[in-house]
Amino acid sequence: MFSRDDAMVERNWAVLVGVTTSGSHASAHWFKGFYEACQKRHIMVCGVDFEEELANKIPPIPVDCLVKVSGPYRRSLDADEIAEIASEIEARCPGKVALSTALRENYQLQNSLLAKAIGVARNTANCVELIQDKPACRDALRKAGIYQPQSLRITGVDSDGCLRFSDASGTVVEKPTNNSSGWIVKPSIGMGSVGVRRILNVEDISELDTLVLEGGFCLEEFITGTEYSIEGIAIDGRVCIYTTTAKTIDEDFVEIGHIQPADMSSISSKRELEEQLQRCVNALGIECGNLHVEFWVTPEKEIVWGEFHVRQGGDFIAPDLVSAVRPGIDYYGNLIDSLCGLPIHPLPEITQCAASKFIESSSGVVSEVSLYDSVPEEIDLYWECVPGEIAHAVNDSHARVAAIVARGNDEHTVTQLLDRVANACVVRVASVSRD
Repeated sequence: MFSRDDAMVERNWAVLVGVTTSGSHASAHWFKGFYEACQKRHIMVCGVDFEEELANKIPPIPVDCLVKVSGPYRRSLDADEIAEIASEIEARCPGKVALSTALRENYQLQNSLLAKAIGVARNTANCVELIQDKPACRDALRKAGIYQPQSLRITGVDSDGCLRFSDASGTVVEKPTNNSSGWIVKPSIGMGSVGVRRILNVEDISELDTLVLEGGFCLEEFITGTEYSIEGIAIDGRVCIYTTTAKTIDEDFVEIGHIQPADMSSISSKRELEEQLQRCVNALGIECGNLHVEFWVTPEKEIVWGEFHVRQGGDFIAPDLVSAVRPGIDYYGNLIDSLCGLPIHPLPEITQCAASKFIESSSGVVSEVSLYDSVPEEIDLYWECVPGEIAHAVNDSHARVAAIVARGNDEHTVTQLLDRVANACVVRVASVSRD
């Protein structure tokens, strides 16, 4: 077994699959946190990414070795490609590969395949494909006796303009009976809020993009309730919860704010939440890695589980907020140690509150960003766009032009801090001509 002292006497490596980012400040923090945890353990980093991704983006951290996969980004790799990458790592990274991981959602499957070839801890490819496929994931949970909203694949549209559906396995089914809450249309495999739409009935397809009607999307029963997520880690299939996150979502289902720890007084007990999560993890076959799991609490105080991810929460959810509410937690150090078969250090207590908020604008060319008030030391303000850059819309809606992260002793304090800085931000955007 790998030990912390091993790194001092032999060269140990962490393979990081996917070393390019979206360019946001939050994503840069994921990579910086991982890199610093490796440095602390004297572990060298071998980055793996696709040539076309690397041609357009620069890794946000230094890597000791960079393996380039030929061609454009691909969600999966065949056996020959995986064998070639593993051989190159073996030749160029003398010593021992202690772990392999991916920080980004769209590199989880490639990492699973490569980790298997290298012989280090991983979630199986079947597990990754299952949790990334929304209808299949819901079907697996439902079969394990865990309540799930109805979820069907959209396979196309008939000549009469009606949507066609199949179940998770691909078997053709009749269109569902409409309900009082409506439906959510989203990519079957995807992340974030890209392409998400709400419709009131299954005949209401006027607002759906042509891409949706061609397949690759799913229809899910809309859940009325408050949305949360759990941040934690899986170690040998057992769940360790760090904290919970409450979310603020705009009218287009784009997350624009997060706060930790969430007020979970609406559920009967913390133990119930943990036990239900463990049942879900068991059903899905999740063995290791950081966890970001979404769920709702309905007005009837029922827990409804949503999407499962074996990586840190997006935006500033982790490591920024998690590290702020549990001062002293070694967020990526825990990931590295657990993947190496080492016990993680005892968790520090939750003693603080932390939150983030995004400043939205219309899409277009940014002409001005400014602040007419001072920023308190408990606040970090990140401008995601500068004058002259184009602010791109998220989900064909608003653009994110700034992010604010606040820390304090309680929710009231951090909310006031966020509002103070948000109200002091000045953003001017000029629309882009379509001529």
